[in-house]
Amino acid sequence: MGTLSVSLTVLLAAGCATMPDSGPPETVHPTQGAGADQGVQVRVIPMPPRDGLSPREVLQNFLDASIADEADYRTAKQYLTPDAAAQWRPEESTVVLANTALQAPAGDDTAAQVQLTISSAKLGLLDERHTYHSATGTYGGLFTLVNVAKDAKDGKDPKDRAQWRIAALPAGLVMDKTSFQNAYQQVAKYYFTRDQQAGTGEQPVLVPDPVYLRRRIDPAGAAVRAVAQGPSDWLAPAVRSAFEGGVTVTAVSSDDPRLIKVQVDGVDCVTSDRQCHQMAAQLYYTLSQGGSGSLERLQLVAKRGSAEFTATQAKAAAFAPGQLAGSGQAYARKAKTGQLVQIGQDNNPVAVAGVLGAATPAPGLAPVGDQPQGAFAVRRGGSQAAVVSEDGRSLYVAALDDGAKQLGPPVATSRAGQGPGLGLASPSWDGYGGLWVVDRDPLAPRVLLITDGAKTTVPVEGLGSLPVDSLRVSSDGTRVALLLRNSDGTRSLRLGLVVRGGSAQAPTVSIVKLRPVAAVELSDVTSVSWADPDTLLVLGKESDSVPQLHYLSTDGSSGLETAVQAVDGMTVVAASESRLDPVLGDAKGDDHAVYGLSGSMQPQWRAYSKGVTQPGYQG
Repeated sequence: MGTLSVSLTVLLAAGCATMPDSGPPETVHPTQGAGADQGVQVRVIPMPPRDGLSPREVLQNFLDASIADEADYRTAKQYLTPDAAAQWRPEESTVVLANTALQAPAGDDTAAQVQLTISSAKLGLLDERHTYHSATGTYGGLFTLVNVAKDAKDGKDPKDRAQWRIAALPAGLVMDKTSFQNAYQQVAKYYFTRDQQAGTGEQPVLVPDPVYLRRRIDPAGAAVRAVAQGPSDWLAPAVRSAFEGGVTVTAVSSDDPRLIKVQVDGVDCVTSDRQCHQMAAQLYYTLSQGGSGSLERLQLVAKRGSAEFTATQAKAAAFAPGQLAGSGQAYARKAKTGQLVQIGQDNNPVAVAGVLGAATPAPGLAPVGDQPQGAFAVRRGGSQAAVVSEDGRSLYVAALDDGAKQLGPPVATSRAGQGPGLGLASPSWDGYGGLWVVDRDPLAPRVLLITDGAKTTVPVEGLGSLPVDSLRVSSDGTRVALLLRNSDGTRSLRLGLVVRGGSAQAPTVSIVKLRPVAAVELSDVTSVSWADPDTLLVLGKESDSVPQLHYLSTDGSSGLETAVQAVDGMTVVAASESRLDPVLGDAKGDDHAVYGLSGSMQPQWRAYSKGVTQPGYQG
């Protein structure tokens, strides 16, 4: 930063999110996932330009002023010529770089014009809808500066009165990662799922759509306007907004953090009370970040009528984010017998009811070696479980009750022979009872969705030549984390959007818009799980490193949380879509221990249960 342009105030807080030192109360807080605040905020107080600064100092001070807490960027614009200030659109885009070091100027301070360049690795882009996009490659931003000072007539050195201003510059804002994290906070805005099958009217739930908003510039008003603007282009095909139909926000009152009033136009809340109630719910969960925090009531006021959504309603709402995730009950398989068991901190596994919990395993499910190989998944709600046979060729579903005495016929089969990386893998349930599974048949690889006995092959767009090795679907059924098998045997992580259509009689489903999730460069990913409705927990390693656990936001922005060291030999990581439940993992060893990760400030692994393997939560 320029030495003369800013004053810095550093706020430190251990173990909690920091708050600004002035201004109205904030009701929008950073998420506790990948975009979590790290307890440090730097308040930038910009200084206007003065005579005698060199072109490099002017440009550096402009960059500093552009991240200051000014809604209209008024100080930053003083470093621009009038024409450049009129054309600059800082609110339309932001490029995030590894650094903003200036290259050697083209021209010298005695010339009428100087050009300076910022050349750096690109990390991400923020679009006009505040959506973050991971970016790679090298950025080259050219800035042209001119000396607007009039000719000196008093005989003094012209450099003392030089008035360099920026006459041409890249569109939008340019900042490094540290400045971006200080100036912006990640906020999840919420939209309703579309019908899982067209015309069925299944219960909608709210899906998070992460955006980055300026941290200290009207956070509540900015969040409300972002919701009304609509979902990101990426998520839009899978969700709907109650703000559709020309509804606009005219005013936001957030003086009291417990009560926020939003005035809207374009809707009649007397005749369209359901729509207004849904709009209020979208805003409430966005402003309270999933239903927690100090916000007690949100009022939506139209020209005719009003609607409100309260903290009490949020606790009971059937469409709340993560409502379909299931319970926090953990499961595993006994290492010696393959029995499906419930596990807990008391280290006393309890066999589930039915054939999958029987002491004598059903044919095809008995471990061949010292531990079972077939993956399993318990349906959200706990009524059923799916398990892959030991040879990887068959997928069975059985009820978890005493009436399930025998294993019925398989619901899916694979033609692939037995062997590493072959056959059926990673069954995963969405919250609507859809069972997903990967068939790793090298001659006909496919992703299958099984719903009420009907089996559908799900096309995956954008795979290229990389086959899907495993998957984990979100509880709301709109997004799926895919591990793709690379040519060298490693696996890379992609996030896909689930788009559904058709009718109840002839449904259609596809996975589209694959995008990378890991902003950190992971050379190999071993396991992935949903840590909450908008965060993935990934077991992977960077080049020349050991496997670690990374919390990654679904928008591809980097996990700001520090990576957690994995237990030696860990191959599976499991989370429950709730940060209240411990993260589970297994590890190689004769005792077949499952480990639990506990502690928020300095998480530590400890033995959670022994004699079991393949830990997992519902889903």
